[in-house]
Amino acid sequence: MKIIQITPETKQQAIQETIQELNKGQLVIYPTETCYGIAADATNENAIQTLLQYKRKRTDKPISIAVANQNMAEQYVHINPTAQNIIKNFLPGPITVVCKGKHKVAPHVESPIGTLGIRIPAYPLILELIETYNKPITATSANASYKKTPYSIQDILDNTTKKQQQYISLILDAGTLPKQKTSTVMDTTLEGIHILRQGDIQGTTFHSHNEQETKQLAKKILETIEPYLGNQLIIIQLQGDLGAGKTYFTKYFCEHLQVPQHVNSPTFTICNEYQGTYKTKTIPIYHIDAYRLYDPNELHALGGSTLFQSPNIVLIEWAGKIAEQIQPYIKTSYLLQIYIQHYKPTERIFTYLCNSNP
Repeated sequence: MKIIQITPETKQQAIQETIQELNKGQLVIYPTETCYGIAADATNENAIQTLLQYKRKRTDKPISIAVANQNMAEQYVHINPTAQNIIKNFLPGPITVVCKGKHKVAPHVESPIGTLGIRIPAYPLILELIETYNKPITATSANASYKKTPYSIQDILDNTTKKQQQYISLILDAGTLPKQKTSTVMDTTLEGIHILRQGDIQGTTFHSHNEQETKQLAKKILETIEPYLGNQLIIIQLQGDLGAGKTYFTKYFCEHLQVPQHVNSPTFTICNEYQGTYKTKTIPIYHIDAYRLYDPNELHALGGSTLFQSPNIVLIEWAGKIAEQIQPYIKTSYLLQIYIQHYKPTERIFTYLCNSNP
């Protein structure tokens, strides 16, 4: 068992040696944005058998795979519109998207009913590794079944036997990782989205049959984020096709915050400003529509550092267009991501994910 301490200087060595071990059907411990994972070539039957011997007590459980992007995912699973929306709007990140498999991975990777979980890790080293290897790796956590979630290499060594450790060929040691929960697992193979496991990103799906139910959803979300109102920057990213209802949701959300003005789409003004009230707190609200931003850097001309500060609430339509520009602010915000799917003329499916940062 070889250990490589991950530093900028050892990055390429780690990638090259990991690929060598994966090609030989060996197991490699690697860091992710959630916890340490264990990598095997997901297309190598012998490697998967070795992984199952390491994990123990899980031959009936499927094994998620990590890929570099949607193009690679499409080689191994059927991506329906629901899955595509999650991948487009929420990945890379700590979410596993369950899709119908194409049966191109080794036995025991897909579930008994032919579904397969897809991860695109938000960890640059691992994304580069997978892209270079050009094949999926397993994305299961590095602990043995029913043992402690591993946030350090010592966690792994303390909770495995010497025999289990003999199955590990290489360890990429990035030190002690932040204690995040494992990924949120979202099944997209049925109608709508079903949350199979909640991680640090809390995922919920809501089917709204009319405007009144959408208004009730806005109130429910407001109550969910109540502890952060007036205390922390809150960013609400709104995604969905034209006419999906992003502005309608914003209008109802602002109504619950007692905004006196009529809330309009800021398509031409780019940003509208309101004053909201929650209990005794006055909260500035900014409503941004990034659709007509020709250059994402135009956000700076709006006064980004002023907009994105506590205790403001910033609602952003078409947030994906300015994802890079708002990333520094997300780190200190309570982030709520909402995807709105136009289901029928008066019906919408809302998928919302939230993650609070210290």
